[in-house]
Amino acid sequence: MAVSLELFDTPASRLNSFVAQCQPNIKEWKEDVVKAVQSVEKFLKEQHFQGDHGLDQKVLKVIQVGSFGNGTVLRNHAEVELVMFLSGFSSFQEEASNHNHHKHVLSMLCEKLTDCPDLLHLQPQNLRLVHGVTSAVPFTIQTWEMEQQVTVTIVPAYRVLRPSVPNFQPSPEVYARLIKACHTLGHFSPSFSELQRNFVKYKPTKLKSLLRLVKHWYLEYVKAKCPRAELPPMYALELLTIYAWETGTEEKERFRLDEGLVTVLLLLTNISTSASTGPSPIDFT
Repeated sequence: MAVSLELFDTPASRLNSFVAQCQPNIKEWKEDVVKAVQSVEKFLKEQHFQGDHGLDQKVLKVIQVGSFGNGTVLRNHAEVELVMFLSGFSSFQEEASNHNHHKHVLSMLCEKLTDCPDLLHLQPQNLRLVHGVTSAVPFTIQTWEMEQQVTVTIVPAYRVLRPSVPNFQPSPEVYARLIKACHTLGHFSPSFSELQRNFVKYKPTKLKSLLRLVKHWYLEYVKAKCPRAELPPMYALELLTIYAWETGTEEKERFRLDEGLVTVLLLLTNISTSASTGPSPIDFT
């Protein structure tokens, strides 16, 4: 029987059970959602996009990022982010000078997704092109086996980094070239998405429980109540939570979830009230 998830009515001693309720049934996700997402990935890997001036881009790689990719997905927030790395660019400068090409790629992708017979069983709906610092194509899918609709968001990226492994650290020169090429914040963020995903993916299970707890608070008590507010991205909240864990526990795998949540909320309060002073984490072991 489904249990209403009310975070602030839950005693500290029951937070582990609360987090377990937030997690999706892994078996169901493997059989249903993962299978559907793999169909979308297979479709993307077979695509190429002809652009202006003879620019022909192929899809080199597709990766799962965000909560779905790093293993911190929540039960009632089924969103899958896919980054497709494209050929054709050899530097940040070249991609920055062709920034409209990614929008053209996504326009063509919308057409391909609409007309693809191999994806009809996923019932793609609400397909649209969203323009911004990072343009993307979101849509929903659902099969008869899936209990709920899943939102899939596809983002193109220039593959600036070679295949990464856990604890991989890019050369400082990469960031120097990034700053020189473009001063628009977030423009090249998708290029670093695999690095971002791996930074969270290989963290301890208990820390991922804390991340789920913080995300639940963010989505249910902040974003849902302030839908039009300009809020920081989820990844920023993940970084703050990991920072609190690293400094507050010296990266120990045993700690109290209630103290961890309080620490993150206090850090957010400190940051919002005094941007000039750095956060001062408290011990939550």
